[in-house]
Amino acid sequence: MFQMERWLMLPASLNPVAQLSCEALRLGCEAYSLMGLRLFKMATGGVPAVSEALRMVPEKITALIDAQILIAASVLSGRPDLALGRVVDLYRERVNDNEQRLTA
Repeated sequence: MFQMERWLMLPASLNPVAQLSCEALRLGCEAYSLMGLRLFKMATGGVPAVSEALRMVPEKITALIDAQILIAASVLSGRPDLALGRVVDLYRERVNDNEQRLTA
C-alpha cells in the first residue's frame, strides 16, 4: 500500500499511473473524433458506406488480436507492467492510421 501511495504523490510527469491515464484519455478523444469523421464521410458520400462498414469489423478484430499478442508477449517477457501502455499505443496508432486514410 505504501508503494502505491508513493507513486500517487509523484509529479504527473514521473507518475506512471497518471501518464497511462492521460494516454488512455487521449486515445478516447481521438477515437471519438474518428467515429464522428467516419460517420460524416459515410453520410455525405465521401467514403462508400458499405465498403467502410465492412472494413471496420476486420480492422477491429485484427487490432484485438494484436493487442492480445502484445499482452502475452509482455507477460511472457516478465514485464506485464508494460502491457497496458503498449496496447494504448497500438490503438492510438490504428486510430491515427484510420484518420489519415479518411482525411486524405
